[in-house]
Amino acid sequence: MAEPYIAEIQTARWTSDGIREIFAAAGFEVRDWQLTQHLEKYVPADWVFFSPTFVKLFGLQYKTIYRNYEDFWPIDRGQHETLQRFPWIYYCCSELRDVADHALALHFARLYRPRFEFQPELPTSGFFHGGRPYVRWGAFYRGLKACRVGARVGGLDQLRDLLGPLSGPARLREISQMGELLLADFESRIVLAERTF
Repeated sequence: MAEPYIAEIQTARWTSDGIREIFAAAGFEVRDWQLTQHLEKYVPADWVFFSPTFVKLFGLQYKTIYRNYEDFWPIDRGQHETLQRFPWIYYCCSELRDVADHALALHFARLYRPRFEFQPELPTSGFFHGGRPYVRWGAFYRGLKACRVGARVGGLDQLRDLLGPLSGPARLREISQMGELLLADFESRIVLAERTF
């Protein structure tokens, strides 16, 4: 029977901590934000739009690696369908197999766009059916800055549109599918980070 090397909550927390540390080291102020049922409450305009020019939204769905005959990341069909509706959310698949390496968790992360056809197991080697290669954090960060990954947010109305079903009662169902939502203002060097674990 397949089992994880390390509990998903641990690999997610360590990877998330690594992302926050990297942003802090790059000169960003990292602030926590809490989601509630209403968008106006959890994204107050005076917190989000420090600068009107360069704000990026992205989300991460954390996955921990499982061992069996071959190592893999399990994928849930319902979760996968949810993620495909949000092109700014990525799978963050941890290759971490030893708790002693927890401080390096971000370096063991692979980031995938969930555009591929559903399959219950995402393999660690080769390309999977209909998929694309993964990126590491450095390439992902460069992609954010170059507007190739995540979603550029030009105002509160656009943010509402991007979050869509995450506001109101649907948010309670959908947010459990997420691992972390981040809003990065590259001009003001502020990151709002909300994690659901």
